[in-house]
Order: sequence, then structure tokens, then C-alpha cells
Amino acid sequence: MNPLIECCEQNLSKGNFALSDDAYIQENGDLVTYSCMNECVLCAQTFYALVEGERITGETPEELIVKVKAAINCWQNEML
Repeated sequence: MNPLIECCEQNLSKGNFALSDDAYIQENGDLVTYSCMNECVLCAQTFYALVEGERITGETPEELIVKVKAAINCWQNEML
């Protein structure tokens, strides 16, 4: 079982597509994309994803990937 990672397609299209291409995230998370997650202000301001319902943000796609990976690791440790 992997943690659920939810993303907005609009946020991915503005440069956050690297999140969906990351091999670690693909292997250790269940990535679901939605056409819109009704977080338009947040989406316009930053890169974001939800990991098991927790909002994770980053100023760059790379920063977001690092934070999502950390959230996955934290989730995995809690499940042990």
C-alpha cells in the first residue's frame, strides 16, 4: 500500500510535471491527478500536492519533489 498523492493538472502543466515523472514517487506513491482541485489561488501562487490529505507546497518543482519524498518517507515510517 502506498500513500495517496493528489495533484491538479493545471499545477502540473505550469512546470510541476516533474513530480509525475519522478521514479521514486511513481514507485512509492499512488499519484492521482484531477482537472481542478478548487485551490486556484494556491495553484496560481506556488507548486503544491496533497499527500494523504496534507497540503505540501514548494517554491519550485524541485523543492516540492523533495518535500513530497519526505512526506512519503514519514508516511512509510508511520505504517511500520
